[in-house]
Amino acid sequence: MSQLDEFFQFLKSKIHEKEDLQSFVKNWVGHYYGKILQVITDEGNKYVVITPHEPFMEVREGIYPSPDVIYKASVATLMGIFTGETPFKQVMKSGELEVIGNAHESDPLANLILQAMMSL
Repeated sequence: MSQLDEFFQFLKSKIHEKEDLQSFVKNWVGHYYGKILQVITDEGNKYVVITPHEPFMEVREGIYPSPDVIYKASVATLMGIFTGETPFKQVMKSGELEVIGNAHESDPLANLILQAMMSL
């Protein structure tokens, strides 16, 4: 299991055990069926499905035909962003991260990750 897979597993488990994270996800998704976040890395392609109901978050292999946002970067870059070690804007400016689509979805994703990390 890759470092990115482990991180997504951690995030998924935190959402399942914390009602405040479930509420956050419900508010983020709002009246939509869900949010789709595509991740394209040097280790392959995954997409994250965020829904306002169980299972709240799923990670699937492959390319989704029409995601809300696409993140293209190395696993190391994404892990740096997700763990807070690397500033999001810095890697966008340097070209290490390419964001395609609704980049505004990055704010709620970052807040979800921060809340999950704070609940350790």
